[in-house]
Amino acid sequence: MALPTPTRRHLIGGAALSVAAAQFPGRAAAQAAASRRLTIGMSGFPQSLEPVLSNQTATRRVVPQIFDTLIAFDHTRGMALRPSLATRWERLDARRLRLALREGVVFHDGSPFTAEDVAFTFSPDHLLGPGREGRVVSMQTLERIERAEVVGPHEVIIHAKGDDALLEQRLAAWASEIVSRRAFEAAGSWERWMAAPVGTGPYRLVEQRLDRNVSLVAHGAYWGGRPPHDAIEFRIIPELASRVNALLAGEVDLITDLAPDQFADIERRPELQVTGGPVQNIRYLMLDTNDPVLRDARIRRALSLALDRRLLIEALWQNRLPVPNGFQLPSYGAAHVAEFPALDHDPEQARALLRAAGYAGQPITYKLLANYYPNQVSGAQAMIEMWRAAGLNVRIEMQENFSQIYRKPIHAIFDSSSTAIMPDPLGHAWREFGPAGTAPQMTGTWSNTEYFALGARLQDATDAAERRRIHRRMLEIITVEDPSCVVLHTSGQFYGKRRSLRWAPGQTLDLDFGPFNPALAQG
Repeated sequence: MALPTPTRRHLIGGAALSVAAAQFPGRAAAQAAASRRLTIGMSGFPQSLEPVLSNQTATRRVVPQIFDTLIAFDHTRGMALRPSLATRWERLDARRLRLALREGVVFHDGSPFTAEDVAFTFSPDHLLGPGREGRVVSMQTLERIERAEVVGPHEVIIHAKGDDALLEQRLAAWASEIVSRRAFEAAGSWERWMAAPVGTGPYRLVEQRLDRNVSLVAHGAYWGGRPPHDAIEFRIIPELASRVNALLAGEVDLITDLAPDQFADIERRPELQVTGGPVQNIRYLMLDTNDPVLRDARIRRALSLALDRRLLIEALWQNRLPVPNGFQLPSYGAAHVAEFPALDHDPEQARALLRAAGYAGQPITYKLLANYYPNQVSGAQAMIEMWRAAGLNVRIEMQENFSQIYRKPIHAIFDSSSTAIMPDPLGHAWREFGPAGTAPQMTGTWSNTEYFALGARLQDATDAAERRRIHRRMLEIITVEDPSCVVLHTSGQFYGKRRSLRWAPGQTLDLDFGPFNPALAQG
């Protein structure tokens, strides 16, 4: 099967955006009414506001306000692609993509956006971060980008290192945000650049105070129209109860990471509401295969079989979240293996595996944070009891931060989550378990030679049926034969907000307070 060709929607997408006001007559009025200071209470401070260096949750909540990508995912249309800084694009062949760039766009410092900024953004000088070591998060999805060729002031050709069915998706993914070459070079160092990065997004950075707040103001010359808010403050409030109290007291307009046991407190107030739901993210337990007990795949498999995920969802999430069939999501489209077996709850099989492994109750450490994730502690306590019922001796060891968890040797299980940066296995499980991913490289907890080889084949494959066959085998490895993790459930992102705030959440961890938020289209 040939590579997907650009659709008419892709080629005329720029025109579609240019008439957005006509399509959504309520947007202009909503923008005018919403134009004010917005205060958001969130749980953590961003590790960095430079997209190639971090995709941590707090980072991804701020970065979309500051930067734009060439192509964007439409969260209202199943993560379909839509124009952004590129008005249209077309495939030249299996490894080249030509893009026409939007004209008249200016960066926050007033300088014009041109093809030179695109070329710099995807050059090693920027993409590989300080030292150009290639160990930054950008390599999880952009490692296949060879270069951006400047054809004209507003035209580029993106070259891949090999055949690549996902070039368009890569340019919409995390770390592909376009930065200002002029501002980067003027900064003179990565340290000064990271303190005040410059993009084309609807808001520009004015201040970031460690563990206190990040402040933005509207970019008045934004190409997409006037931003809905004059200013945004991301206020760091680590404790959920404190965030809820801040919302109830009117100190903030929106809070993140809301747990279901707090829904009632908010919903009983007529001026407030709960919003959100499942997102393109999977919550899972990472397993350190260097641990003498967890080295045995049968014990890792037993940890999964002992869990009653549906009971966890009903008890902790008001039955609002789905359980995926393996480390995959339906948004993968043709690559999704719909018939892959569901994640079973089978305590008897778990006990049989433990007997076959000669497991005699050796303790397994669960390194746990105090509710970095909503319901993390209560979920862990419930799982401890399920494991005990199946004969597994799992003991909680509280940690203060991820640095403590990652300290070698880990020799434990611990909580993690993963967003599908692209709706494809290469943008999801592969970035966690591929050779440059979290488990093999960052934590050193798991590796599998066959899995790595299959992923390399998947990157070069362009035929949909072949990609699906490869993906199925990869699922079999990390789920059954050599478990890399224990999948828990699809993640949910829930928010408490003022009912008067015109804002709708998307399908990822990213927040969007710009003029294209779908809530502004409602008249």
